Amino acid sequence: MKWLWVSALLLIAGPAGAEEKALSVRTQPVKSFTMFSQLVTFGGLEWRGGIELASDDERFGGLSSLELSADGTGLLAVSDRGFWFKAVLVYTDDHLSGLKDAVMAPILGPDGKPYKGKVRNDAEALAGWEPMRIDGKVIVGFESRARAGLYDLGKDGFKARFKDLKLPKAVAKGPPNQELEAIGRFASGPLAGSMLAISELNKDENGDIRAWVWGGKKAFGFSIKQYEDYAITDLAILPDGDVLTVERSFSATSLPGMAVRRIKTEDIVADGAVAPSLVFSGRMPFYRIDNMEGIAVSKLNGETRVTIISDNNYRPQFQRTLLLQFALKP
Repeated sequence: MKWLWVSALLLIAGPAGAEEKALSVRTQPVKSFTMFSQLVTFGGLEWRGGIELASDDERFGGLSSLELSADGTGLLAVSDRGFWFKAVLVYTDDHLSGLKDAVMAPILGPDGKPYKGKVRNDAEALAGWEPMRIDGKVIVGFESRARAGLYDLGKDGFKARFKDLKLPKAVAKGPPNQELEAIGRFASGPLAGSMLAISELNKDENGDIRAWVWGGKKAFGFSIKQYEDYAITDLAILPDGDVLTVERSFSATSLPGMAVRRIKTEDIVADGAVAPSLVFSGRMPFYRIDNMEGIAVSKLNGETRVTIISDNNYRPQFQRTLLLQFALKP
């Protein structure tokens, strides 16, 4: 397949005098999710296209979480080296087929300066303050030094500064590099106005993954039953208030795998243990899967679309940045 080149502008939107630099992104269509067949239905998901992204610019990569606009054309993501990534998605026959108008900028701290060093710039989670909106306020979660901040992109664009959302203290008490990995905000239902944080592999005494609800009427912790050896890497809140998680199996002892599970909002209760329903699970080499880290939902042609992105760990010679899209079956 031929690569398509997309010209973009890399905005280093920091202090006065910050450098702007052009960025070239290569996009290649992913024709099928499967390696050995033309199947389009995978458990509770139905294939709606995909692309692979690549760039020779050292800033590109490590995309760890994403949000889409309501119509699925606008994409906002964060990298675990402290950058925003924003672009417009292109569709052909209602299938994801390309990307254009990409822009990157450093995520700024409360002092208006870019974060320096992995401990401070490790952005792993992203969520819109309002559902499926990327041009207003957004929440960014950082893992290595666990914290969550509100950024008013609607008011300040990429010059927006970190405003502390005061995570529950327990979030920062997990194993190193296995703490805050997924974040979201409920816009409706019994938890409306509350935020949700899920750890990667911070486990309780029963071996379940810890999660927290805070910022609303009541703050509490609960846990999520682990699926096989998978770690939760991101979440998306559906229009009905249910929660989708994307989970990855990525180690030296097993083939890379991806799972998507669904949590009913009414099952999220203080000190409870949730057993999500399985929407899909699969591994290489049967499926085009890499280090799957981000998930977002949008609406297109009456369907709820689920878009999933992989983190290439800034190792493009070994890993890929895949952007895959599916329709969520009723």
